[in-house]
Amino acid sequence: MKNTRKDAKTLSTMIGLFLADLERQARPNTVSAYRSDLTLAAQHLTRPLDQISLNDIVTFLSVGDVSAATIARRAASLKRFFAWAVQQGLCTTNPLSSYRGQHHTRRLPRPIHSRRDLDALDAAVQQAPQPFRLIYTILRETGMRVGEVLALDVGDVVLARGREGLRIRATKKGNERIAFLGSDFTPRSLRGLRAWLKTLHEHPPYTPLFCSNRGTRLTYAAIHYQWEQLCQRAGLLEADGTLRYTIHQLRHTRGSELVQQGQGLEIVQRVLGHCDIRSTQGYAELDDGQVREALTAGAK
Repeated sequence: MKNTRKDAKTLSTMIGLFLADLERQARPNTVSAYRSDLTLAAQHLTRPLDQISLNDIVTFLSVGDVSAATIARRAASLKRFFAWAVQQGLCTTNPLSSYRGQHHTRRLPRPIHSRRDLDALDAAVQQAPQPFRLIYTILRETGMRVGEVLALDVGDVVLARGREGLRIRATKKGNERIAFLGSDFTPRSLRGLRAWLKTLHEHPPYTPLFCSNRGTRLTYAAIHYQWEQLCQRAGLLEADGTLRYTIHQLRHTRGSELVQQGQGLEIVQRVLGHCDIRSTQGYAELDDGQVREALTAGAK
């Protein structure tokens, strides 16, 4: 028998709680996009969450004269919402867990190519105040997403020798994974985390790893403000005063570096947490230098 109780949890009644959680780890324009997509979806998906099927969602995705990119964005918003709903015990399964969507144009990553800019950025990161210095260092060395780092709790940090890593629960696709740490490939992150945890040794595992001065979990807005200050100090501004690079480009840069080191795409995929290997292939396509070198060597 279908759940027809008046207190049944629906998309409309749960949007507010979901967005409140999202605000702690995503930038304002991202939250705004989710609010827009989910508010529209709630007008069409009115049944209790545990009764909404994939067919219901697919029907909604194409409402109106929309592009493939809009359909993909709507699907991503709903997939993340339902992943959250499952974690909260509001429904048992994510109806979009097996959804692959329609083909749309894939954008290539945008790593930082300039060695001078990268050196200036790395130097500026080391001069940033804590906890932002450690946050940017983790982003730089692991390729994690900003939201993934902000969602870390004290208990998500594993520093046992040979098992060092960060347990990532707030992933883009809802699947948990481990960000590996090591003295050879993430030396500054590992040292910084060991020192940081010493200041939090009496805090319970569910305590946010990075808090504001008010004791609340750091928000994306705070991270972005400090990023602006960092880029200004490093001189990484365009002529019109806009930022030359975004925080997310640290992730793109790490992925590109791994490919340049000769790491296999499966390793890069695992590090970056890509569900689809096609996302990882974009990093290989970027490395024009390797293609040119191979062609030159073959012509000799």
